[in-house]
Amino acid sequence: MRNLPHYEPSQTILNAEQAEFDNESLTINDAKFETYLQTKRLGADNVCSVLAKLLSIEDVSTMQLYAQLMQSDVHINKMGRFVYSFQLSATQVNPEEVLAPFLDDVVLISQESLIASPLPKQAVLALLPHKHEALPIKDPLCRYIASVDQVTRNRIQFKFKRGAWPGDEALKKSFYVILRSRRTPFRFMYRAMHLLQESPELRSYLFPSKDQQSSYTSRILPAVELFNKSISNNLEQLQAVQQLVHGPSSQAPYIVFGPPGTGKTTTIVEAILQLRLQQPRSRILVTAGSNSACDTIALRICNYFDTNERLQAHFAAQALQSPLITQDVRQDQQLMRLFSRSIYAKGISSVPKLLLEHSNCAKGGYDHLRVDKLRQYGIIVATLCTVGRLVTDNLGKFNFFTHVFIDEAGASTEPESLIGIMGIKQHNACHVILSGDHKQLGAVIKNNRCATLGLNHSLMERLLRSELYALDENGNYDVRLQTRLRRNYRSHPEIVGLYNHLYYNGELIAEAPPEQVNLAANWPLLPNTKFPIIFQATHGVTKREKDSTSSYNALEAQVLCWYVKRLLQGGLGGGISVSQQDIGVVAPYVAQCKLINEMLRQQGYSQVEVGSVENYQGREKTIIIATLVRSFASMGFMRNPRRINVLLSRAKSLMILIGNPVTLRYHRDINFIINECKLHGNYLFKKKPGGLRPNFLSDVILDEEEIVFDDELEKDLPWYCKMPQDINNHGKIKLYAEDLLVSSDSDSTWN
Repeated sequence: MRNLPHYEPSQTILNAEQAEFDNESLTINDAKFETYLQTKRLGADNVCSVLAKLLSIEDVSTMQLYAQLMQSDVHINKMGRFVYSFQLSATQVNPEEVLAPFLDDVVLISQESLIASPLPKQAVLALLPHKHEALPIKDPLCRYIASVDQVTRNRIQFKFKRGAWPGDEALKKSFYVILRSRRTPFRFMYRAMHLLQESPELRSYLFPSKDQQSSYTSRILPAVELFNKSISNNLEQLQAVQQLVHGPSSQAPYIVFGPPGTGKTTTIVEAILQLRLQQPRSRILVTAGSNSACDTIALRICNYFDTNERLQAHFAAQALQSPLITQDVRQDQQLMRLFSRSIYAKGISSVPKLLLEHSNCAKGGYDHLRVDKLRQYGIIVATLCTVGRLVTDNLGKFNFFTHVFIDEAGASTEPESLIGIMGIKQHNACHVILSGDHKQLGAVIKNNRCATLGLNHSLMERLLRSELYALDENGNYDVRLQTRLRRNYRSHPEIVGLYNHLYYNGELIAEAPPEQVNLAANWPLLPNTKFPIIFQATHGVTKREKDSTSSYNALEAQVLCWYVKRLLQGGLGGGISVSQQDIGVVAPYVAQCKLINEMLRQQGYSQVEVGSVENYQGREKTIIIATLVRSFASMGFMRNPRRINVLLSRAKSLMILIGNPVTLRYHRDINFIINECKLHGNYLFKKKPGGLRPNFLSDVILDEEEIVFDDELEKDLPWYCKMPQDINNHGKIKLYAEDLLVSSDSDSTWN
């Protein structure tokens, strides 16, 4: 990263932070941004300055969180070779929600260094590199740098690199400690803005107009012999593959819009394989914001390389000819999955063996591949951040990529996507393909102000909303620019029907094989077996975890664990058993995830996966059980319809939603789901009067105290519902959620 500038925040943006980034502070000496605030229009003329300013708001806001973690008079404890820890005093922010192990730094500042160079008045400036960090390690003024290794709420563990370790003796005194981000993604994005400013051709490419495009006329593309034969029955997938192979528009990015379960990854993988087969000169970069997305595509391609006889025969024939003639790569250099050093440090034991064999960690260690070595591969798969590192290594000077595939493009901000384009696309013949779904969760933006000003929009979303990519009055579009996948192969038709109605204008077509998604048709606890969606009404209390902003709901956690137990012990009926791996538990808050994990662990169900909505994006499970947590409280970030969309689109065969209808009915989308469950008889609750028990919970402990409803609308809604006795009495489960949360967060993990 030696050639990557630090892009320090300007005094103007620091002053604006003091004014809470109001309009006046953001428009000082900035006429372009003042116009943008009035029009909200992003164009080729203002994109760089506007996005750079929005990025700086998010950057400084993130730095402020780190600034609140500074510690004085800290004593260091040795944990192992080069490994140390210290106790964290009380802070206004939860370090677990801010710090990133293996990516963030610990800076130890001696009293001598503080006296010689006091901290700046503006705390965020103390997070920037300091001249004392470059001093010899034995210099008394030297500031020691280590990497964050583990984080809990009250303790930080860190590790020195061999050459940066000052020795045990030097660490026996007290230090002022700064915990800081290296800001690498922000720096990559700032550089992308700078490179875009210098390239009017690329700005024109990213802001295409109808004037640039020749009029569209339908044409018959040459047939493609498919590797995945099922694509031949899907008109949209076939259209995308043919278009990408035989040439999308060179004047604008090509978009593959793939709603949940519509085979987006299948389409992208097929197109990449066809390109490598039919165009030996092609050199393809596949990138995404997450490692999981990169791994999914890379592993599917590797499986084809490993098992497909047609591909193997083709590569073997190519190997017999001179590369000067074929312009192809060596047979053993078809794909490189490029992992970052931080991913290697976290551990790669979970990486499939086949994928590991095609990676820079194939030899058991981390191999920092030079750019001239990477040029020898046909396909390179890496995250956007790793691509940023390649640009720093001057990968672009070789000008050899023909296609750049950016997956999960709807989940990345526009500056993030630009990391994968700027410094990579160097000529008109290089095509950029964006795939994803902008109606699912987008990027995580910490500062609400810059989110509302537009930083939360992706490049993909902006293009799809432009005139050039718009549908005509008949729903048609220019296939040289995009394909919109429609056929869902993941979920039961009724599950698809919910998010299709709410978010996709009824355009999706449910085509999953019935034998794969009708698994709950004989489940005794499902009143209407033709509608495999349950809304289980509960009236627990939302509480906040101590010293945290994260929330939990103990009653909902109990109800959820009861459903897990019944599914695992009794299956779905009709001889269909349920394994722990078949169930996915979704909770919107970390505290709720921790509570449920601990309760399931105590019942012996530790293999049931519990995660946030973000954890499940892009994934699926046979059964999804979700706890919505918010009860007699504001909706919190569950207000976001994209979060609800992700939640609804994960289940294949059965979905159980647990929540408080009194609270949730104020959310338009959830209220629609509640009403659908009522309409189909799958709205379950403890009925009034109190003497009546729910027909599916035979052992409910009744509470005779009635709840007085505030208005007529609530008279038919359930009241407080306690848990079945078999949960209360199972094993040694403690129902005191606070105890469970504390016990799961104890310092014993450090031993």
